[in-house]
Amino acid sequence: MKTYKAIIQLTSDDPKVHRSMIRQIGNLLAHLGKTVDVRIVCHGASMPFCISAGNTFAGDITALLNQHVTIAACRNMLVANGAAPTDLIEGIEVIPSGIAELVILQQEGWSYVKAG
Repeated sequence: MKTYKAIIQLTSDDPKVHRSMIRQIGNLLAHLGKTVDVRIVCHGASMPFCISAGNTFAGDITALLNQHVTIAACRNMLVANGAAPTDLIEGIEVIPSGIAELVILQQEGWSYVKAG
């Protein structure tokens, strides 16, 4: 069975982009099921998507995490926004650099998708 790997770049603080990305990932999982690994890399202005306090997408994000979607927040983004890893929705991991993660995973054969 063929497996697929999709890395999704999220740099926006726009809730419309967040909603669209959540729907797109749902469609991807519905079509490819367990044959696809999905990793969201959050950096730039995407901090509101990751923070637990007041996050209207918290339920959707938890559902994605429960479907084995990996969500990674850039440490540089956290520092720039004065946030700590404990401010994130539980299950979101912290990576050193979002842009570096994208480059590394694309070199490893992951398909790149820009959120939105």
